[in-house]
Amino acid sequence: MPGERESELQRLLPQWHFREVHRIAVPGTAAEVMRAAHATTWPEAPLARALIAITGADISAERRIVSDFLREMGEVIPTGDDEFLLAAVQGSGDVARPPGTVAEILTECDQPGILKIGMNVRHAGGLLTTETRILATDERTRRRFALYWLFIRFGSGLTRMSMLRAIRARALREAPTR
Repeated sequence: MPGERESELQRLLPQWHFREVHRIAVPGTAAEVMRAAHATTWPEAPLARALIAITGADISAERRIVSDFLREMGEVIPTGDDEFLLAAVQGSGDVARPPGTVAEILTECDQPGILKIGMNVRHAGGLLTTETRILATDERTRRRFALYWLFIRFGSGLTRMSMLRAIRARALREAPTR
């Protein structure tokens, strides 16, 4: 939308090989909706909780979806009030993660065998969005990840939509009376 800033995810990972975007309309200010995003717990998103439980991750009742769980998957990159950005870098096979901050690696590294991963939760223009971008630094790594992506994408999409619906429900419950 005109006047909105570019997302930090777009700035750090403008290109990708794999991408998944989910969105849901949520009224309220970015601060209100993002506060709800950080407060939403796994019991509020039962489908997401069930799907994530399959992986063996800690999704106990007091754990927050965005603030706790996603933070464990990578490094939080500072953004504006309207976005939570998580970034990770993984070496493929015997390739080690290159030195540097995740942000530096995302923007500068072209070493073969690396997966650059970014995922955000953002509220802008009345929409709560989650977007994931993955970029492989070489063709072999891209092909290997494509097989994994084929198997997880559907469940990942269900998980993200369940999370967004739970965040929306909390934001509506906690919305100040206007």
